[in-house]
Amino acid sequence: MAGIPMRSGFARLQSVTAVLAATLLLCTGCADNSASPTDGSTGRPDLAPVSGGLFRIMSEAPSSLDPIHSQSVYEGLPVNQLFDGLVELDPSLHVVPGLADTWIISPDGRTYRFHLREGVRFHDGSALTSGDVVFTFKRLLDPRNVTSSLAGSYALTVAGAEEFSAGRIGELTGVRALDEHTVEIELRYPSIYFLEVLSMDGLQIVPEKALREVGEEAFGRNPVGTGPFRMGDWSDDHLELKANPDYFRGPPFLDGVRIGFHTAAEKADYAVTQYLSGELDMVEPGTRNIPALMERPGLMIRSFQELSLSFLGMGTGNPPLDNLEVRQAIAHALNREALVRASPEFRRTSVGLVPPGMNAYSPDQKGLLYDPDRSRRLLRKAGYGPDRPVPPITMLNTSRSAAARDTLESISRDLAEVGIRLNVRQVSWAELSQAITSGEAPMFLLAWIADLPDPDVFLRGLFESGGSSNYFSFRDEEVGRLLELGVRERNPLNRSKIYRSLERRILSQAPVVPLYHTTGVLSHRRQVHGLEPGPLGISNLHFEKVWIAAEESGS
Repeated sequence: MAGIPMRSGFARLQSVTAVLAATLLLCTGCADNSASPTDGSTGRPDLAPVSGGLFRIMSEAPSSLDPIHSQSVYEGLPVNQLFDGLVELDPSLHVVPGLADTWIISPDGRTYRFHLREGVRFHDGSALTSGDVVFTFKRLLDPRNVTSSLAGSYALTVAGAEEFSAGRIGELTGVRALDEHTVEIELRYPSIYFLEVLSMDGLQIVPEKALREVGEEAFGRNPVGTGPFRMGDWSDDHLELKANPDYFRGPPFLDGVRIGFHTAAEKADYAVTQYLSGELDMVEPGTRNIPALMERPGLMIRSFQELSLSFLGMGTGNPPLDNLEVRQAIAHALNREALVRASPEFRRTSVGLVPPGMNAYSPDQKGLLYDPDRSRRLLRKAGYGPDRPVPPITMLNTSRSAAARDTLESISRDLAEVGIRLNVRQVSWAELSQAITSGEAPMFLLAWIADLPDPDVFLRGLFESGGSSNYFSFRDEEVGRLLELGVRERNPLNRSKIYRSLERRILSQAPVVPLYHTTGVLSHRRQVHGLEPGPLGISNLHFEKVWIAAEESGS
């Protein structure tokens, strides 16, 4: 999804499903080394789902729980427990019904008619209507919101959306409520992934009446959705969600979910320490923690293929990174193969921006290769050398794990060898988020996890001129032209060619250096059942399927 800080382990098509089939589940500390299946069942005939219990995890604190402001997994994870969209994506990346139980697509691919489930209610007891769907679209496409939400640029395919967002018309003509339970959406042109777009956080349906009554800011702190969980407590150190007994799919098994927040004073891998002491039920462990976890009885480790890219980002408006030769020199200076060798089980070298398992991926090299001598020549061309060294470049970092520290040290060594010195500054996620969205971050490390099963999410999402997640202040007319061609092209082969040209064009200008693609890793207690991790990462976990068994022998 959305950008997240590079994690310690370093926001949905047929090819992706094939990758997901290789999902690995290891049962550690179990005498028979058996594994539970990934479909949420127990794998044991003597166990049936039971109700009750609090599911405890740890994360960075979210900035807001308003879906329209969901920018990272730290917002996306709770938002997806509180809200629903018209459709959603299952762990195999198939589109399945959400608040809409059926839909019809016109033969020309431009008109979608959705029928809403009847009897669905928001957490405040008000009924879901088609008017709330229209309001959600209009709010997303409002001039104040469209460029700040990850879903904004994708919703601009709706007829009349560009004019509405520009303030040239007062009504959004392309989204219409035909009756209380029927919504029609008309597009400017056919889109091969529009159904998937409807699953994005920014298009989770919000209640018009409740939001207007309390206002935007208050809604972000105390949101009202239709989801399986509703708001509980939100304090400086945790967020607690409570089960929604009236959820349209049936109440969750859990009584609630407690998300503890990291603090700046806590040491690296503090969450793992809490997990081992029994205070958490699930954790995302760093690669260095995995051997220790595998030795502990009663714990399970699950690895799964993510559609992700970990990269070094550069703010092209910040000197000396506004110089193309300097950015290219940085790209040529980094030994990315060494980063992969540091954790070969969980990292795969990136040859471009699009991850393996996604349409348009190809194994041919599209980025700038490791070549320190060429890096030095580029720096001399830019006017730098022994008598005029490159000014120190500030690198913003949030992760405090040992693996992340190793990554930073490797990057710092590589750059120092060609004459570039880094000034690493530790910041919180909130500080990093503010810096990258404002274009003020000179250099930073991020992991980008897809929230759509389409290469457009890595290319348009990050490099569209003026886009909400263009953290590099990157602008290029040819990239803009190719992005528009790609989104309109319906022939998969032609579309792949367009996106490969896009990758080469973008990487030749080096606003980012792609480092590697990661394998996602979760560890949870043996008595936790129903977790279904998939290629979109932890923000797409559905906690309504999770249940906690009584203590089992060997736990």
